[in-house]
Amino acid sequence: MERIVKLSCILAILIFIDLVATLFWVHAGWAVEANPVMDFFLKFSPLLFVLGKLGLSFTGIYILYVLRTRFRKTILNILLGLNLIYATVCLYHLLAMLFLLT
Repeated sequence: MERIVKLSCILAILIFIDLVATLFWVHAGWAVEANPVMDFFLKFSPLLFVLGKLGLSFTGIYILYVLRTRFRKTILNILLGLNLIYATVCLYHLLAMLFLLT
């Protein structure tokens, strides 16, 4: 159970990093939002984008947390996969930032 909570916290941090980096890239004019749902929110306002991203992400994390006792192994695998995906996205943001600095 403790691993699920730790992975959920790590996922929340990675989501927040992606959120901030995405806003930076899009508002600098160097990128577009790849996710059509989030792009829909971003077209209206950055605040709606932030609320949508955090609302959808944390609702998903909460659902996984609630189901953690019934589907422990499945939830653990889902969280591992999501952490891997978001870690890759954050690495992509970091490499792009490093590219700009050089």
